[in-house]
Amino acid sequence: VEQLECNTEYACRWIEGLPADDPFDAAFIGEDIAFKTGPMIRVRWLEEHYFPRLARVIAALHAKGKKVVFHSDGNLNAIMEGLLAAGIDGLNPVERMAGMDLADLHRRYPRLVFVGGIDVTHLLPFGTPQQIRDAVVQAIEESEGQILVGSSTEAFNMVPLDNYLAMREAAMGYRF
Repeated sequence: VEQLECNTEYACRWIEGLPADDPFDAAFIGEDIAFKTGPMIRVRWLEEHYFPRLARVIAALHAKGKKVVFHSDGNLNAIMEGLLAAGIDGLNPVERMAGMDLADLHRRYPRLVFVGGIDVTHLLPFGTPQQIRDAVVQAIEESEGQILVGSSTEAFNMVPLDNYLAMREAAMGYRF
């Protein structure tokens, strides 16, 4: 807990020192705090120690006019309320294979922007370009356009270029 507090204080001081002309509108922060089955740390501990500190860092970023996208792989359903209370503006990567249902998340948290949403475990490496285009359209429609389409984690060398391009072209060509 002491190290977590030290890291929080350091992050807040660093953010306070950002120049007034900093060109970035958003920050991408977070930790992998969940498995595919749920949080890897007790929810109570996160509520007592992690979320209050996360809220301080997010408040510092918001004070600088920045939006905050929080990253964690896995199933975050059990801790979504804590993440929202901490002030996140966006969520990455929305791992469907971990039980993260984009349509349900958007219904429950309509102001949240999603980043990711396209399965990179099975769909992107092994699906057809048409299956990928269909998944992109589904993600955009389920989130009512509040998504920055991308892979559910990093695209890696097993993803055929045609499949990556199908994802990109479907996202760029969609008109909501």
